[in-house]
Amino acid sequence: MPSETDIQRPTAPAGSGPLWVIAAIMVLAVLHFGRDVFIPMALALLLSVVLIPVARLLQRAGLPRALAVTLLLFAALGAIIGVVLLVISQVLTLAADLPGWEMNLREKLRALSDGSGVLDRAMGTLRRLSEEVGGGSAAATGAAVPVAPAPAGGGTLDAALNMAAMVVHPAASLAVALLLMAYLLMQREDVRDRFLRLAGMKDLHRTTRAMADATERVGRYLLMQMVMNGIFGVGMGVGLALIGVPNAPLWGIMAFVLRFIPFLGAWIALCLPLVVSFATSADWTGPIMVIALFALVDGVVTHVLEPMMYGRSTGISPLALLISSALWTVLWGPIGLLLAPPITACLAILGRHVPALSFLEILLGNSEVLPAPLRFYQRYLADDAEGAIEIAELHADANGPAATLRDLVLPAVAAMSADQADGVLSAAAVRRISDGLASISATLVADEPLAPEAQALRTLPVAGAADRALAAVAAAAARLQGWRPAVDGETAAMAVLCLARPVSAQRLRRATATAGITAVPAFGFALEDASAAQLGAAIGPAPVLRNLDALVARLPRGSTAATRKPVEATAATMEPPGLALPA
Repeated sequence: MPSETDIQRPTAPAGSGPLWVIAAIMVLAVLHFGRDVFIPMALALLLSVVLIPVARLLQRAGLPRALAVTLLLFAALGAIIGVVLLVISQVLTLAADLPGWEMNLREKLRALSDGSGVLDRAMGTLRRLSEEVGGGSAAATGAAVPVAPAPAGGGTLDAALNMAAMVVHPAASLAVALLLMAYLLMQREDVRDRFLRLAGMKDLHRTTRAMADATERVGRYLLMQMVMNGIFGVGMGVGLALIGVPNAPLWGIMAFVLRFIPFLGAWIALCLPLVVSFATSADWTGPIMVIALFALVDGVVTHVLEPMMYGRSTGISPLALLISSALWTVLWGPIGLLLAPPITACLAILGRHVPALSFLEILLGNSEVLPAPLRFYQRYLADDAEGAIEIAELHADANGPAATLRDLVLPAVAAMSADQADGVLSAAAVRRISDGLASISATLVADEPLAPEAQALRTLPVAGAADRALAAVAAAAARLQGWRPAVDGETAAMAVLCLARPVSAQRLRRATATAGITAVPAFGFALEDASAAQLGAAIGPAPVLRNLDALVARLPRGSTAATRKPVEATAATMEPPGLALPA
């Protein structure tokens, strides 16, 4: 049974051998070379996850499943066609208006270069270098520069055919994705049952929980992201139209689409209308208003609406999202960048529910990897006292200094004592960590007020650095109860003998003799069974306490310790139940 002084080390995830590396490389290669098949499947799966709640709502309204799925399919297809037609019309309008902006753009660039001349000098240098390279090569060869013949008729037709060839592949992928989405919506129970059978019937409850978690978390995330991106796109489009930026609907649609790209999408959506405003505005008011509009819309969506609407996040750490975005972009191109967040969330959920894939949760998830007591002790092992102090202060602000002493400092003392006994810590490291733990214990209670009539308590380490740190923790806990530390030469009202590990009989006799001289009565404070038994045999009928809760109960606020009689050691005082630390 773990006590409050135990630090439970997380076990290493399974599947960390070289075979997993080879398997991962093979999987990445298959995903890359089979992207024409996997991209439509991923799109269909994510769209079906988003639309399953809508399909269920339509079925509850009385529509047959086939009719509900057909309506969703045509609605998705109509929305895509409408957006594409709107984008095409706006692009054609933009292309027609572009020559009219040339003069204004030249004047803006000239205004930027006036005064400093930096832009003019740079452009002039590049122009002279290009002329020198071109002229030198022509003079060296002595040959005339060939002139490309003007294309014969059919140039427009060739361009149209080339554009059609570029559009056919994504259009076919989208059509396959929509048809597969419709099938998944129609046969979702059958697909789910087949996946459960494929995963195995032994862990049916775990697989079902994983599928429910992925569907709920990813579906909610995608739906809320579509809503937030729609608000962002509408806000940008309407705002740009009011400012007077040309083709505002196009920039609103681009803002909606680009915001699906993690980290950079919103800033790319700003750059496009900003360049257009720079080229079309007579002064600098237009670009400044575009920047102000972006700051307003993005600030409201990101910092006000998203925290209220999202609820639980996808459970992905920002670093994992950044790396996965780069990875999926390399594997699948731009569409991989859009699909990276939901795919990474599914992998993290899979790692959370499948023990063999737990490394995915560690690598991708945003949950706490190390428990707070272990993180606190690790900072001292790494000689990062500032990091340990920061963890302790945050814990104290949230839970109070008493809980910090119990949950962080005391387990760290026990871990240091165990590592010292195992021989993995040098004497210098033990002294450094002990001094740090004693210092943080005193710091946590430094602001606690003491009454003028506060009684004196002497904490006596039996031997060694671990005992000194344990005595500092006991003194800090007593300070929270209104007891002050006894000064040298003073007869204290009570003494506490602190022992982390068993010691020699001679050292223990010397410590108990000191306690008997300086204070009556005394009691013990030990960390483990062996040290508690040794200390209990040495101090006779006085109790030996095993955790801070028992120590605090022994030192009630406002008690008169000198009149208290020694209490026989019982099971409750020897080892009261402690708070088990999280694994």
